[in-house]
Amino acid sequence: MSLKGNVFNVLSTTDSIEFIFSSTMKNIDDVCEQTTHYIQSKIQGIDLYLFPINLVIREGLTNAVRHGNKSDPYKMVRFLLTIFDNKAIKLMIEDQGAGFDWRKLKNSDQPENEDHGRGIMIIGAYFSHYSYNDKGNILYLEKDICS
Repeated sequence: MSLKGNVFNVLSTTDSIEFIFSSTMKNIDDVCEQTTHYIQSKIQGIDLYLFPINLVIREGLTNAVRHGNKSDPYKMVRFLLTIFDNKAIKLMIEDQGAGFDWRKLKNSDQPENEDHGRGIMIIGAYFSHYSYNDKGNILYLEKDICS
């Protein structure tokens, strides 16, 4: 994943959509918009789940851009959404950063007045399962969909 400039690549299949993009907030907006259209075209009745799905995607991508890649537009983020039998979606978000100790953050309480640090709580509240790779630069998410 070492590309240069403002990159925004999309690959779509019948059951997945993948993005590789430069670490900018504008690209996150575009990923969220295209992902919404994609899942609406693939899963009937998904509209009830769009808010939590988009919230979690945006949170994960923002963390990858801001914290993982330090908003360096020459570093890439990879995002993959896969649909399983119209009953579940799986997401993968990967950045090129050094990673972080997600186990420590997962088990700590964040002050309510902080403007950061609550992403894992949001992810855990809206998705069925989440995990990270050992390094802490790849986030895996799963959400059951009852259609």
